[in-house]
Amino acid sequence: MSLISASGVSKNYKTKDYTVAALKETSLNVEKGEAVAVIGPSGSGKSTLLNIIGLIIKPDSGSVTFDGESTSGFGDKRLSAFRNANFGYITQDFALLDGETVYTNIRLPLIYNKSIKRSEHKKRIFDAAERMGISDKLTRRVSRLSGGERQRVAIARAIVCDQPIILADEPTGSLDAENRDSVVNTLVSLAHDNGSAVIIVTHDLSVAERCDRVIRMKDGTTMITGSEK
Repeated sequence: MSLISASGVSKNYKTKDYTVAALKETSLNVEKGEAVAVIGPSGSGKSTLLNIIGLIIKPDSGSVTFDGESTSGFGDKRLSAFRNANFGYITQDFALLDGETVYTNIRLPLIYNKSIKRSEHKKRIFDAAERMGISDKLTRRVSRLSGGERQRVAIARAIVCDQPIILADEPTGSLDAENRDSVVNTLVSLAHDNGSAVIIVTHDLSVAERCDRVIRMKDGTTMITGSEK
């Protein structure tokens, strides 16, 4: 059974004059311990699919299940608690608090995750920062970091709770080759060593090739699944 599954999901965005079909009855299943890349041209529906899988937006039709349980009937309160407990998000814009320190930014998901004791926070934060090579930046305000450093803070925040599902939207876009490889190594090891389900939206074929499967999208539909790359 897949850990996370989107089945036949569709999503339309309507304006006053026209409707854009972002997804058209698209499906994606990801197992525990699997790293999956989603690639395709801009506007193909990659980020929309990721946001639907991450329960950030709701599909117009179709369903999302977690470990066999449908999330369709979840209310806002349960959705929020479920996201905090099960998903680590890496967004394109990083979504960091510029006026706060690196330490505070990494800690945010720990504050909302009630299953992790406060006594564990410091160790988890230091471990995640060390893994991303930013342990020397913990007391620095985010506003003083480079783009690559900010990206690594966002990734450290996404992995600090050891959530079973990691959703990464262009996680290496601001990184040089050395740091890109380090980040990809970390994400793939989260799948292979920790048993997480990792989904990476990327334009970088060198990143996609490191994953177990590659999903190609075009015009809101998955084109290739399985082991083919």
